[in-house]
Amino acid sequence: MTTTARAQITVTGIAQKEAWQRREMPPVEHVRPGLWSIPVIFPNNPLRYVNVYVIEVPTGVVLVDAGWPVDEAWANLNDGLASIGYDITDVEGVLVTHNHADHLGLAGRVRDASGAWVAMHRLDAEEISDQVDPAKMQLRGESWLIRAGVEIADMPSLIIDAGQFVDFGRPPQADRLIEDGERPLPGAPAIRALWTPGHSPGHLCFIDDERNVLMSGDHLLPRISPHISVHLGEEGDPLGTYLNTLNSLRGLNEYEVLPAHEYRFSGVDARVEQMNEHHEDRLSEVLTAIHEKPGSTTYEISSHLTWSHGWENTQGMLRHAAMGETLAHIVHLVNRGLIENQQIDGRLYEGQMIRTDAWFATAT
Repeated sequence: MTTTARAQITVTGIAQKEAWQRREMPPVEHVRPGLWSIPVIFPNNPLRYVNVYVIEVPTGVVLVDAGWPVDEAWANLNDGLASIGYDITDVEGVLVTHNHADHLGLAGRVRDASGAWVAMHRLDAEEISDQVDPAKMQLRGESWLIRAGVEIADMPSLIIDAGQFVDFGRPPQADRLIEDGERPLPGAPAIRALWTPGHSPGHLCFIDDERNVLMSGDHLLPRISPHISVHLGEEGDPLGTYLNTLNSLRGLNEYEVLPAHEYRFSGVDARVEQMNEHHEDRLSEVLTAIHEKPGSTTYEISSHLTWSHGWENTQGMLRHAAMGETLAHIVHLVNRGLIENQQIDGRLYEGQMIRTDAWFATAT
């Protein structure tokens, strides 16, 4: 029997990885002529920091992502710019890979300080509302949990206080919309946008064909899988979408990958293969759990899966996210024709009847 060696990536951000292993912030780095990386802290999160990329253009600089909206991250960004000879007022624009707060959060503050424009894909821009209604968000979250099969007694530990999402102010609206294949920087025409939905509906990567780099946002990371979840009110198959756009990156092996988290690397095809293997293993694990107990809810299936810290230690928002990931794999199995879903008994919760999703294995 012949064993095939698993494809491997090559770490190119050596200083970044060494800092990661020491649990320290990495240095600001000059990645290519006219291109730098600035680490911006992501506090109280295992990802630790966001890599903000700075691209030199004729009239100043453009940022790729901006960082989490707190003062410490703002100081990191300003200090990093100063270390390469620029000021926040030199920022002409912010290219946002996706609308999550650790990437978009400081973009509005950058715009206020410099007059910069903020640009993102239309689908992510549409998800940003001018006003957040915490009560409505919380009720939708509770309904989602019940539909996922969470018992009423377990609800308090899983309900996310929607008020926390407005503590940082409103997320900035986009000044410009970017479509797939567009070259958004007239002063840097070698940079083109690649629409890579999955982690978010409008996730964008930015390819620089002159410097041979792929700024991958959260779409392709060197060590972990990006969070792929079915969110509140979301339709479709986000995992299937992610896998399709992931595989569209094949053939970019000559490009160095500049991710939003962790460290730079090369070997796009190897990393794509690793991610495909990871999700196939996860799909098999979900399918096994369903075969062992047909009719299980999303919550029950999640509790029988392998989690890095164990299911019992995965609490609060982490457990909520874990169920979203499980549901994404369930939906993908439905689309593959390997299982079917069926809504079962409704439950009365705060005066409204909510259906519960159950999942039944079928023959392939």
